[in-house]
Amino acid sequence: MAEPIEPDVRRARSQRTRARIVDAATELFLEHGYVAARIEAIAARAGVAVPTVYYLFGTKPSLLAAVLDTTVAGPAGTPIVEQSWVDALGAAPVADAAMRLLAAHATAVVARAAPIYDVVRRAAAEPEVAALLAESRRARRSDQRRLVELLAQAGHLCPSLDVDAAADILYGLVNEEVFLLLTADCGWSRQRFEDWRATLRHELVEPVADDHAR
Repeated sequence: MAEPIEPDVRRARSQRTRARIVDAATELFLEHGYVAARIEAIAARAGVAVPTVYYLFGTKPSLLAAVLDTTVAGPAGTPIVEQSWVDALGAAPVADAAMRLLAAHATAVVARAAPIYDVVRRAAAEPEVAALLAESRRARRSDQRRLVELLAQAGHLCPSLDVDAAADILYGLVNEEVFLLLTADCGWSRQRFEDWRATLRHELVEPVADDHAR
């Protein structure tokens, strides 16, 4: 009689299987697009049976959502607003330090997410994928508003801006669409996009001279 598998062992095994499927799906969605990437091919690349993919994710749009979520979260594997750099943003002593943190980490997020985000955007003729795209934008806006709230609480936000207006500015300037336009269409490097923080600073905070009075 086979020994029973402990719940923790089973959970860890399931998590590893899930990660392999997400990695395989990411590769195939990027290689072939969402529509052309078949679940059978994803299962084969992940080294699992097709029913395992459906058991863990339910539907192909749900798998795409998992791919997008994993890509946005990055190596930390935690929601953006729970990552350590967000605490550092709120604790930054001057606006310039806050802007450097914001530009570096926001650029890392959009650069990482932009390719798979483009896959989602191109497949948005499908209603479930369109809903995923809308939810992704809503989540980004919510996360960015939290970042702006931290800037305001630290006293770095321009007094003439309320949080809503500042969140609109951040949402419009730092996103996957703008990143793709500037890097793919205009030939910008990722570093040049990150250095664009001067624009963010101009729009969101007081002139540099004011930092010395804080």
